[in-house]
Amino acid sequence: MVNTDNIKIFNYINYITLACIVPIGYFAPMGEWLLISFFALATIVKLILNNFKINFYNFYIIIILIFLFIISYLWSVNPYRTLGVIGPISGIVISIYIVLNLSASNIIKNIDNLVGIPLLLTSLCIFLDLVFNTEIRSSLALLAGDKPTSASGNFGRGLVIVTILLPISVSLFINNKKYILAFIVLILVSSVILIGPNGSAKIALIGSYFSALIIYFLGPKSFKLFGIISLIVIFFSPLISGIILPKIGNINFKVSEIITNDLLLKNLEIKPVDFIDKELPPKRLVQWTLTRQGGSIIHRLLIWEYVAKEIFKRPIFGHGLGTSRFIGQNIILKVPNTTLEIKGGIPLHPHNNFLEIWLELGLLGTIIMSLIWIKIIKLGIAIRKNSYILGTGACSSIITIFVISNVSFGAFQAWWMASIGLVFLVICQSYNQQKSI
Repeated sequence: MVNTDNIKIFNYINYITLACIVPIGYFAPMGEWLLISFFALATIVKLILNNFKINFYNFYIIIILIFLFIISYLWSVNPYRTLGVIGPISGIVISIYIVLNLSASNIIKNIDNLVGIPLLLTSLCIFLDLVFNTEIRSSLALLAGDKPTSASGNFGRGLVIVTILLPISVSLFINNKKYILAFIVLILVSSVILIGPNGSAKIALIGSYFSALIIYFLGPKSFKLFGIISLIVIFFSPLISGIILPKIGNINFKVSEIITNDLLLKNLEIKPVDFIDKELPPKRLVQWTLTRQGGSIIHRLLIWEYVAKEIFKRPIFGHGLGTSRFIGQNIILKVPNTTLEIKGGIPLHPHNNFLEIWLELGLLGTIIMSLIWIKIIKLGIAIRKNSYILGTGACSSIITIFVISNVSFGAFQAWWMASIGLVFLVICQSYNQQKSI
């Protein structure tokens, strides 16, 4: 037996993995799955060398989930697509399990600095790119032989990662009495999110502020209530998306403003209706979301309504793992009160994790997801009972993940799954470190 605790390389792997979560999330977000896979492999090697006894906590959930991935091939609407994604998605699920479960006994020291300092530096880079157009990320992409992506691609995923890690990172600094660093991180990260182009991150940031206040003052019961509400949302999301949200998407309101530049209307592709009023500025009836081609709230609502209709066609088993992008390819969605058309019922994925699970894996997949979600809620409650500050940060980060999962990205995107797993690694390590004191 080799005592790997004395082998520095394993400690370095721990440190590098946590320190790279945010920089990778901004500069090369697709690399998150490589990061968590490498950490999982290093954990397995360490366990083998130390001849540790492995405790497979909640392993049955992972086995059932992967089994469902495999058998979904039998009823998939696109068996070749399902067969092609079973391996990669199962691999990420296993890596997340290893990282969170097998590394539970491995306490990583100075986790506040390992996560908070890179978060601070990366947010500074994002700020410089956004405000002064320094093109730091684009320059690094060119050095690596890659082409710079669009503004959304440059900032979108990176902003999501910093948004999720903000609550737990600030709470770690405060818990260790590093109040100045906590304040700087809070202000800087909030600023880049608010001025950045990612609307999902903005919604999640505002939600994290409110949730932090509620959880801090009202305690674990408030997070338990959130857990109950979130489970209701998960189970009834097809009904919500198919019945309630379409009514919201058809709401109009009058906007009082003087539009002197027709280019604005051309970009929005909206035909306004003028109302004659001599005393007031011209009023125009405008679609409430000011819809742009290719993305907006109304864009999401239309996709979710279509996804809900498809879910009801196969509510128990779903359409098969990874098949979202092949459903409704020839469908054209018309935006209410505008001349806009959205080609393709589902562009790559539903932009809602829970609807995607319903669509691809049906009620069976949703039940398994709910079991995992219950474990997450219990973890948040336990951390909050143990610590006001860390509990507030951990629970707020969990709520932030839930918010973003409801409005953006695909549930089975490798980088997104890996990012969530790495954030929970930070949360679990924070909890384990607190208990060991």
